[in-house]
Parts: sequence; structure tokens; C-alpha cells
Amino acid sequence: METSKMKLIAAIPPEQLEAYRDYLNKSQRNFNAVYSAVESQVLYNQLQRLFEGYYDLGTIKEIYEVFGGYTNRSFGVIAVKDGVEKEYFIRKYKAEATDTDVLMEHGLIEFVIKNGFQEAAGLFRTTDDRSFVRLDELKRGKSISRVFAIYRFLPGADKYTWIDNHSTAEEFRNLGSLLARFHSSGYGFEPDSSQRKTEPKIPVLIPDFKRMFGERSAQPIDTHFHSYFTQALPIIFKHLDEQVITPAEYAALPQCPIHGDYHAGNVKFDGEATVGLYDFDWSKVDVRLFDVCLGLVYCCASWKMETDGQLRLDDCRNFLDGYEAGLNGHKFPPFTDVEKKVFVRMLSGGFFYLIYWLTELWYYLDIDGINNYEAISYLDHFIRGLNWLKANSSTLAGLV
Repeated sequence: METSKMKLIAAIPPEQLEAYRDYLNKSQRNFNAVYSAVESQVLYNQLQRLFEGYYDLGTIKEIYEVFGGYTNRSFGVIAVKDGVEKEYFIRKYKAEATDTDVLMEHGLIEFVIKNGFQEAAGLFRTTDDRSFVRLDELKRGKSISRVFAIYRFLPGADKYTWIDNHSTAEEFRNLGSLLARFHSSGYGFEPDSSQRKTEPKIPVLIPDFKRMFGERSAQPIDTHFHSYFTQALPIIFKHLDEQVITPAEYAALPQCPIHGDYHAGNVKFDGEATVGLYDFDWSKVDVRLFDVCLGLVYCCASWKMETDGQLRLDDCRNFLDGYEAGLNGHKFPPFTDVEKKVFVRMLSGGFFYLIYWLTELWYYLDIDGINNYEAISYLDHFIRGLNWLKANSSTLAGLV
């Protein structure tokens, strides 16, 4: 074979291959460091343009990212005006946030604060009296518009997350009381034509989950989570069929502004006292009992391996005792007979809603922070919770 005009495909000596790998590893680390620095500076410039260009709050001194959410980004800002330092909270909303959703949230926040609910973070308005600003940014080569809003920075400590939820007995009572006072302070809020939520109300949404989950599982996707979710659907559908709340029952359930994402990770504490409530972007006027039950699922469902998905009954009792105590002296009524009748089924609705949230993230919102195995662990937790609710329904019915 005449090889003079051919290229030799030679094996790379092991020591040379290791040197190449080391070089690429260093290059990747250097690239990641440079990318992170550039991204941080772009974000800093964006927040500075927002803060100093649209508000009369002074100049930014320092910016810190607040971690913990899946769909929005949050930042703590230290700013100086007239020689005085103050702290502010900036929310950068998910790309899908609509003006009507945000106006609904902001209108409700201002309403409950006016009615005496001081634990909510008040909004700062722009120099032309708007509650939020839209700024354009590039994403994958396309210009998109993002919503930003600036809030009062709440006092207190972030003691828990939606998974780290083992609070004290007094904290559970205070969590229940805080939710009751929020419901009571929001009672009577009527959104105007500019304040509409794109998500349907619970009496429409939960009955539609079977169709929605089926459509999501039918997508031609080859991932571990998609396969796991598809295999789990018969169990989920069985629970949906067994835990139906009828249209007549829904029609009899009291409604009020609900938080929609109520857990200890969205509450600030001073010792065991609850001193702040935030993250209202899931709020809407809807079924009161759903908000209570979702709060119980969030706050009282165990994440420990041996009890995963089980509701801690003593914690549930303390939460509900606090809720009823928090209603004292307010217009909003204690639990009605219909609410007591459908209570266990609505607890299942809390787990169904979290499956809806998880699959919404996974299939449509393209959230970088959630991976196959994280999503599978969440789905397992929700299904274990549904199984446990079914096995303990008679005990749970006595809680209210």
C-alpha cells in the first residue's frame, strides 16, 4: 500500500491523552469562570438600569441573589439615598408571566396591606406610578421581555424550605394563623378587568388534570423522567377517579384570595413567630379549602426516607388549630360543613396540584435547575402521599 499521500490515524500515547484531557479540563473551567463573570455583570447592569432608571430609590451599592425558587429569580439589594442605606427585594419574573397575572398579584398585595396584613412585602412604585417594569433581554438569540418588581425587604429569617419542613409545634400554629389572617385580609378583594389570572380556578383545573397529564405523557420524549411519569400514570389516574369533588360541592365551597404556594419556605420567622409572607405570584381568588390543604401538604408531608409522603398528624392539628384561631375576630367563617365533607379529597387535590406543577416545569418551562432524578424523587413523594391519604382517610377526616 502506497501511504505517502495518506494520513496516518495513529493511536495517541496514554501520557499524551492525559495531557490533552487536563488541558481541556482547565479550558472548560476557565470558560465557565469567564461565562459566569460575564453573566453576573449583564445581570448587574440590568438590575442597575431597573433600579436607578425607573425608581427614585437612590443608587445601588450591592446586589445579592436569593436562591430557592424554580421559576423566578430573586435579589436582595442594598442601596443608598441621601446618605442612608436601605434594603430592597427585586423579583425577576419567569418569562411566561403576563401583565394581567402580575397586576392581579400586586393588586392583592396592596389590598391585604391596606386591610392590616403587615406581613406582606409592600411594593415600590416607579416614578410614573407603575408597580412593575418590563425590560428586554436576549435569550438564545431572541429578544424577550421580562417583568421586574421591587418590594420592601422583609425582616426575619428564612428558616425552612418546602422540603425542609420540620417546624416546631408553635411554628405550625403560627403558620396556620398567618394563612387565616391573609385569607381574612383579602376577603372582599375583587380584581378589576386588568387583573386576571391565566391559570383556571381549582374547580376547573383539577377535573382537567387527567386530560392534561395524558397529553404530557403522549409527547415523543425519551428521558428517564418522561418514562417514569408515563409508567406512573395509571396510579395517578386511579387516585383522580377516586377523589372526585362534584361540581355541586365545589359551588358550595367558600372562596377568597388564596396564596397558592403556601409553605414555610415562603415565610419569614423571628424566633417561632411568623413575621413575613412573600411569593404571591401563584395567588388568585379561588377555593379557600384548597389553599389550606395545599399548605398542609407542603408544610406537614414528611420527606424522611422511612415516612416519605406521610402527613405528620400532630403538625396538621397544630396548623389547623392555628388557622381557626387566626380567623377569630374576622369576617371570614370557620370551616363549613361542605369543607369538612370534602377535606380529605381536597388534600389529594394538593398532591395532584404539585404533580401538575412538576410536569408544567418539566414539559413546558424548560427550567435548568431541575433534572431527571430530582423530578423523579418529587413525583415519588407526591404518589406516596396519595397512597398514604387513601389508606388513612378516616383518620384524616377527623382533623377538621
